[in-house]
Amino acid sequence: MDIQTIKYVKKPLFVDAVQVTEENFAYVAQWCQGKIRSSDGALEIAPVDAIAGTPGVNPHACYIHVRVHSPRTPRQTRAFVGDWLLYTDRGYKVYNNTAFEESFEIAEGNGTVQAVKPQV
Repeated sequence: MDIQTIKYVKKPLFVDAVQVTEENFAYVAQWCQGKIRSSDGALEIAPVDAIAGTPGVNPHACYIHVRVHSPRTPRQTRAFVGDWLLYTDRGYKVYNNTAFEESFEIAEGNGTVQAVKPQV
């Protein structure tokens, strides 16, 4: 008996992604409906308040708490400056810079996200 095979290719995963920076920190939090929290747990603030200039919000001492579908660890729900926040049809995901660069390349037809300031 001859076995016939058919070639298949795994569909590429297209994501909308933005790198978290000091400049766009509060805007990214607003985009993903996240909360800004201090690393020591003493502060939790809504992104709109951070955008308005609430004192005490230092992006290097805080992270964005992101609602992630089925996180395996708490780190997967925390976006720090330098991390990438991705959106897919299944929701948001957080990637550190190294993992993002190893996993993704720019797709044709880049879009823009209204709530996030463009990177300089």
